[in-house]
Amino acid sequence: MSRPAATAAGTTTDHRSPIMTSPPESIMLTSTAPVPRTGAAPTEASRTVRYALHTTRMTVTDIMFMVFTIAMPVGMYLLFGMMFGDQGGGEARGMIMVNMAAYGGLGAAVTAGTQIQEDQRTGFLRQLIVAGLSPRSFLAGSVMAASAVIVPALIAVGVVGIATGVEVGPAAFGLTIVVLWLGLLPTILIGIVLGMVLKGGTAMAGGVVTMMAMAIFGGLWMPLEMFPDWMQQIGHAIPTYWISQLGQWSMYGGELPVTGLLVIGAWTLVLGVLCALSLRGAVGLKRR
Repeated sequence: MSRPAATAAGTTTDHRSPIMTSPPESIMLTSTAPVPRTGAAPTEASRTVRYALHTTRMTVTDIMFMVFTIAMPVGMYLLFGMMFGDQGGGEARGMIMVNMAAYGGLGAAVTAGTQIQEDQRTGFLRQLIVAGLSPRSFLAGSVMAASAVIVPALIAVGVVGIATGVEVGPAAFGLTIVVLWLGLLPTILIGIVLGMVLKGGTAMAGGVVTMMAMAIFGGLWMPLEMFPDWMQQIGHAIPTYWISQLGQWSMYGGELPVTGLLVIGAWTLVLGVLCALSLRGAVGLKRR
């Protein structure tokens, strides 16, 4: 071990490096100094968008989900179009296209909403809330993600419809897709409510039953006029019937079905309130 060299004046010269000669207090301050933050904390809007993008990516990469929500309505359109498409000078084919696009969007919307139950069961939803995602951002992000995953079904049925003889101009086609997309908002909320209220596999089963009932009673598979009066009355009170009517109005014109706007608006309002009431319990914020 080296020692300090003696000088002529009797003092000693220290040849160690400066860091070794620094007082212990300064070394401690340097090693424990906090690292300055280089970026601002994410805003609530950015958290919402990130959650929506993550959920959308997870959903659209689910091959079985996409096959079910796209292949099923396209196949049913081709079947019904082949059986009844030539009626009314070919106009029936366009109505079938609208109904099957609405059916595909309905299936994607309800199924995407019930996926919340899976996130809740695995604890992923709780982790998101603890990490800083607010319940309001979670709800908004879920609606945004479900709104995105219904688009492929609408586009797929529409493109196949045009390719198989549905006569509609580009503007009317685009307007029809937008009308169907907006009209499906209450069905998205139905799926979210089912995902938050029902537990385990019951949520998915409840979603399938609800989707089938709304398709049948809404006249998406067969004209509602073919059913008994009591079924027609139910059909006039649920959004799927009016989603179809609004889609046909946007494609072929005629009188705007104002009643349909009121029914869809009422369902959206009521379901929005139910989502808000069910949210705290779903994310585990209720006092135990």
